[in-house]
Amino acid sequence: MLLPLLLALSPAPGPVITNGPVVAVLENRRKPMPDGMDEVQPVATVRLRGQVVGQLVGALRIGSGNSDAVLQVLELDPANPYPEVLLSTFTGGAHCCNDTRVLTSSPDGRRWFEVRRDPVNGGPNGASDPLGNGRDLLVDVDNRFLYQFASYAGSSAPSQIWQLNGPRFVDISHRPELRPLHRRRLQEMESWFKQPAGQRTEANGFLAAWVATKALVGDFDSGWRRMLGFYDRRSDWGLTSCEAGYNAKGDCRRPEKRYADFPAALWAFLRRTGYLPAQPQEQPGPHFSPETSWSGSPGPGR
Repeated sequence: MLLPLLLALSPAPGPVITNGPVVAVLENRRKPMPDGMDEVQPVATVRLRGQVVGQLVGALRIGSGNSDAVLQVLELDPANPYPEVLLSTFTGGAHCCNDTRVLTSSPDGRRWFEVRRDPVNGGPNGASDPLGNGRDLLVDVDNRFLYQFASYAGSSAPSQIWQLNGPRFVDISHRPELRPLHRRRLQEMESWFKQPAGQRTEANGFLAAWVATKALVGDFDSGWRRMLGFYDRRSDWGLTSCEAGYNAKGDCRRPEKRYADFPAALWAFLRRTGYLPAQPQEQPGPHFSPETSWSGSPGPGR
């Protein structure tokens, strides 16, 4: 059984990872540049009983040092007869990006194909089995919360869990069986409330994630009430929103929407991102009580 390996790539082929009849070999493809830097690209070659069934090519990096990658051979989709091969690499940049690709087989095991997850913030990240049921999942954070109500450093985000289903990854964060994971996340977040008021900077960036996580465990009401006592009324971060999307020039397709305060903006954001049902609701104000508009568990997902 081979679990995540963080591998500093070298010019020679890397380690051999084996799980049953599936073998993956990671190598570092390095091309010298005129400026003395190198183009470095990790490549995983996958074999089934000795026959090559595919390759995964990671993010290309330029630099003089090594590149990091996570290579795994593990069970992401039990609907096919073989374990999957996962390669996660880092594209570079201050806040970006984790490039994750998986080589998986068809239900009959005759065809192998690549499934790529959309790039997300952070470095290489492997899969794990948080439920202990033998099926590995990708556990990350919901990147939509980053910069939404605070700076990057001041932002928090709820956990986001992805499951491989055939040719695509599915967000299963809202499923009841995952509530223990979200409750553990709430326990970690609790220390924020115990800090002196002067240390709770960019409060709204944290509270957005707090309320969303409370919604994931079916306890939105109490999370909302607690938020009302802590949010920063002076901050206008996130009160203006382009909800129609941007055109090719980077301009909002329709006039931006302006919210009166953080609770109103947060309520609308949680509805747009699937943490609350999408039925029409009156926008809440600073003294809004959720019991008057909605109570219960979040929607079915995003």
